[in-house]
Amino acid sequence: GGFYFYPQNYWWTRLMLSGNNNHEAIRARYGPWALISGASDGIGKALAIECAQAGINCALVARRADKLEELATALRTSFDVNVLVRPIDLMQPNAFEQLIAVADEIEIGLYLIIAGGDTVAARFIDADIDRWNELIARNIGLLTQSIHAFARIFSERGRGGVGVVGSDSGFNGAGRISVYSASKAYALNLIESIWAEFKDKNVDATYFAIGATDTPKLRSLMEMRGVAPGDVNLTPPETLARWIFQNLGNGPTQVFDVDPQSMDPLTSPKARRARVERNTRIIDFFFGDRELSEETLAGLRSGRSWK
Repeated sequence: GGFYFYPQNYWWTRLMLSGNNNHEAIRARYGPWALISGASDGIGKALAIECAQAGINCALVARRADKLEELATALRTSFDVNVLVRPIDLMQPNAFEQLIAVADEIEIGLYLIIAGGDTVAARFIDADIDRWNELIARNIGLLTQSIHAFARIFSERGRGGVGVVGSDSGFNGAGRISVYSASKAYALNLIESIWAEFKDKNVDATYFAIGATDTPKLRSLMEMRGVAPGDVNLTPPETLARWIFQNLGNGPTQVFDVDPQSMDPLTSPKARRARVERNTRIIDFFFGDRELSEETLAGLRSGRSWK
């Protein structure tokens, strides 16, 4: 994935393009620790490597302790960083308490959420409501609780970042992924709103919409259905992790492999950012203390938030 350039984030562009010489600046913004939820394999594992390469210590969270310990050993050996392993089943009711307890042990400056796959994959009425409630508890309840807690910490500290790895499914619904796609749309709107509230506090918040990724789970599903890996454009997790790490400061939304000059209202990062900024001015006018300006009035004239 290529790096997307935005003039208003020129300082971040230069920081990331200049490579290892600026690892100290990256650590100052997001260090000394990153908490990576869903770090056992795929994009989560690749993101842990990106953090460690920048000299950021890693707190690894996922259900499989053996996978986490294997990754932790590799990170310590290869990058000389500190690593904490916290095997947490994010579907359990006490997952939030276990997650936030990690913040009592270390100073976390970057919270990356990768966990949140579709654990049901059924038509809406074919699955028991308890299964949907479990998915909602993790993908919406836990997501909201944990981001709220860490955003407060980062805001009080005056620096930090939140990154949510989401899905193109958040842009539209489809049969058999009803609650899953709805949860991704929720995460997208939550992050866009948080970005607007925290962009002047030196706290980054970005939602990353990705498509088909070359992961063991997807490969096994393709094999079951008789689809050869070469028949589908699968993006390597390392490519996505590099793109995500490069664009942490380019919120609120990034969509992988979108032309940086695109102004498509659905997928263009520039169009989405402009719309969030405009709609925030309007909401601030009605419910905050913003005075009516020509800019706000121009936004009101359209009468539609998405135009």
